[in-house]
Amino acid sequence: MYDVMQGVRVVEVAEHTFIPAAAMVLADWGADVIKIERTTNGGDPMRTLQIPNLNAGGFNPYFEAGNRGKRSLALDLTQAEGREILYRLVKDADVFTTNLRAAARRKLGIEPADLFKLNPRLIYARGTGYGLQGPLAAQGGFDFPSTWCRGGLANQQTLPGREPPPGPASVGDLTGGVTTAGAIAAALFKRERTGKGSIVDNALYMVGTYLMSQLIAMSSLGVTRAPSELPRHEHFNPLVMMYRTSDERWLNLCLLIPKWWPDFARHVGRPELIDDPRFKDPRARYENRGALITELDKTFLQHTLAEWVKKLETMEGVWAPLFNPEEVTADPQALINGFVSPVGGTDGAPDYMVGVSPAQFDERPIGALRRGPNLGEHTAEVLAELGFDEHAVENLKRAGIVL
Repeated sequence: MYDVMQGVRVVEVAEHTFIPAAAMVLADWGADVIKIERTTNGGDPMRTLQIPNLNAGGFNPYFEAGNRGKRSLALDLTQAEGREILYRLVKDADVFTTNLRAAARRKLGIEPADLFKLNPRLIYARGTGYGLQGPLAAQGGFDFPSTWCRGGLANQQTLPGREPPPGPASVGDLTGGVTTAGAIAAALFKRERTGKGSIVDNALYMVGTYLMSQLIAMSSLGVTRAPSELPRHEHFNPLVMMYRTSDERWLNLCLLIPKWWPDFARHVGRPELIDDPRFKDPRARYENRGALITELDKTFLQHTLAEWVKKLETMEGVWAPLFNPEEVTADPQALINGFVSPVGGTDGAPDYMVGVSPAQFDERPIGALRRGPNLGEHTAEVLAELGFDEHAVENLKRAGIVL
């Protein structure tokens, strides 16, 4: 954990992954994040999401992906006493995060106007599916329909006549989480300058349009055919493609700099291609791209992925093997830089590895992280900080206000 957000308190009334991921990034950076969870139905619904072969062990990577390092306060916000506890927390908080829909926010009294009355310096961060205006403003969203599908990413990856592929798990949630965390940090900086709180908004649909910004710009200029829709031998650049290896694995070339061409041809054992008139410069390679793709297809099928990794490790240009998650976890490059990191177990549970928040401070990895909390694990602790003694906490539990 880093210390750049040390002393910042975040109160979260959010579920699933999008906005919880934003608060989790702040926790990774050192903030104290208090996650308010419902007292019924197992708390945050991500806790009870069924994942084959994992739920039985009590570990849920989808819950962990948005909740590492937080404290959990199980609190019934439908009761006035529960809301009063929330308000007391907000009075001294720096940040409030939520992804509840507008009707629920109004019902619970947690709209910006409600909370700014308690704390004018508050940073109020709100996540939605489709934004605050328009016909979909009241509709909920998840990252698969809102980011991946409506945002255009799925269409970009769908070949003609083929079924659209599923997107990476939580691609919109986690991208939206880290961008929201950055926006919160900017709002905190503004508050240091002005003393004023701010409202930060993000939407899963907006995350999709951001990720597709280059292709959206192309479409506005009349270029509507995505590279993934092109037949393989019509791809615009043979040196920026995927190639199959002899063991049915894949590697990616991204040789965007023309001067890399001779070194590449030598590394793949095809030095005769360097001065071949069909391929000698970028224009020739473009005009004869089908022929070059054919040559490279044959070349890469001569060795396994592991053999290519060894052959290309000294190549000047940029390339990468297509790794699976197990290979990422064991990759020395990821480990030495701290791009994956262990998360400490609780209650005797084993540690696991996780991809960390994509930022580092002071030239050091983040190190070991804390697992997500059990439901209500810190209820008594947080209430004690508010001045409730053990007897008062027990009364709140008996009344069903806390768990």
